[in-house]
Formats: sequence, C-alpha cells, structure tokens
Amino acid sequence: MFSLPFKKKSKHPDAVYEEKRFFADEDEVFFGRLRRALPNCYIFPRVELGLVLEPVNADAKQKQAEQEELAGKYIDFAIFDAGLSLLCVVELCKKDASGHYSSHKKYFERAGIKTVRWDRDMLPNFEQVLRTLAPFSSLVSPKPDVAASTIMRTEIAAGNQDKMDTVQAIYSAHPTPGNIEALSILEIERLTPAHFIKARFPHIWQRICLFCNEPAHLKRYLASLSVQDRGEQRAGFPREALIEIAAITAANDVYVQRAQPRTAWHTDFVNR
Repeated sequence: MFSLPFKKKSKHPDAVYEEKRFFADEDEVFFGRLRRALPNCYIFPRVELGLVLEPVNADAKQKQAEQEELAGKYIDFAIFDAGLSLLCVVELCKKDASGHYSSHKKYFERAGIKTVRWDRDMLPNFEQVLRTLAPFSSLVSPKPDVAASTIMRTEIAAGNQDKMDTVQAIYSAHPTPGNIEALSILEIERLTPAHFIKARFPHIWQRICLFCNEPAHLKRYLASLSVQDRGEQRAGFPREALIEIAAITAANDVYVQRAQPRTAWHTDFVNR
C-alpha cells in the first residue's frame, strides 16, 4: 500500500491565466453609486443566498432540502451596517424568456428582509440611489432601529415578541415595503422648516427618516405616535411637534393612496 496519494496531474500544464475583471462596466458604475450613497456601510457584491438566509424548518431532512434550494442562487448586492447586521439587499433584475423579471423576492419576503429592486437595463442615477437608501446613508455605527429587520428576527427567535419596539413591530407585521414613489428626507426637511422634531425628538426624527421611502410603513409609524400602547402614560407632544407630524402625514398620504395593487411587475421597482 502507498502511504501518500498520487498527485493528480493537470490536464493543461502549460495553461496561462490572466486577471479577470470582477465587474462588468455598468455594474462597476452602479457599485460606485452605492459606495457614494452609503459611505459607512459594507457593500458585498454577488452574495450567495445561503450566506444571508437559513431555513428554520425543524425537520432536518426538509431543512437540508431547503438549504440546497438556495445553492447556486446569488443576489447582486448585500448591504450591512458597521456591526455586520444586514440592512437590505439590492437586486438588479432582467426579463426572462417569458417577459417576466427574474428575482429571489419570495425568499426575502419570507425572511422579512428589506429588498430593493431595479431594472438592470434602467439603472438609477446617484440621486435616485441616495433617495431610496437615504435611511442608511448617514450611518456611523450600528443602530438597532436601522437594523430592525435583523434584530426583529433575533428577538422573535428568542421568544421576546413582547419586547419588540415600534419599528420592529412594524417590520414584523409588514416586512415588504410598497416599493413606490415616496417622500425623501429633503422633502421632510422642507415640510418642517422649524426642525422642531429634529431638534427636540431626534430618535423620532431618525425613525421618520428610516421609513420615509416606504409610505405604508411611515403611515403606521406616525399613527403609532398618538397611540397609548405602553405601560406608562405618554406625556404627549408640544403643539409645534404635532404641526410637523400633521404636515408629514398629509404629504405621505398622497403616496399611500397611489399604492393600489397592480398586476404589472414594475410595482416592485423603486424610484426608477
């Protein structure tokens, strides 16, 4: 018997290799836009689904089958905060032979992960990217509210559903955004020229900015500000804050009314 295995000979011992470009031209340009819009986030391109999703099936055999279903499937970009909590995924989609857009939408909906989809043939410019991803553009360090979808799943898995805060509860009940036109942070700034909420209630301002590009989520959050759903009595807001909340609510309602269900795929594409 031989104690060492035979070394497998190369079929092409004289082959010559050269460096291959990681990105196609258009993808490299788009990656640059993401980096400019999200300077303090980690942006990983071409991530396999199995690295960001995990089946939770209790049946080991079924779980293995579901894990294998993810193999060989990739998303274009995964965006993480400084603590490597997944903030959202970005898909650049193209039409298949039947005229429909291919996507991994169903997997992320089931996991409650925020997804943004753009048509690969009509990639957004920098301003459109910044508007859509504005809630993440000024991150400096991990923020629980911004990584709410990730933290929400952790809380639920640990059996702490009753301890979820308002943001986590909204993402839990409605994980998929409307993916339609929406308010921008600049528009909210214009609606609140006195910046009363921004100065006096910065945590509320942060959450308004978090939800601003998702009209249905913003509507639910603004409504939650006037609901007594805690063990302690809320003190209420000053008149100046109520005026700003009312102004944002009225402007946001215009976009909520546009979010009627449609059968065309393009409702899944954000701010094209």
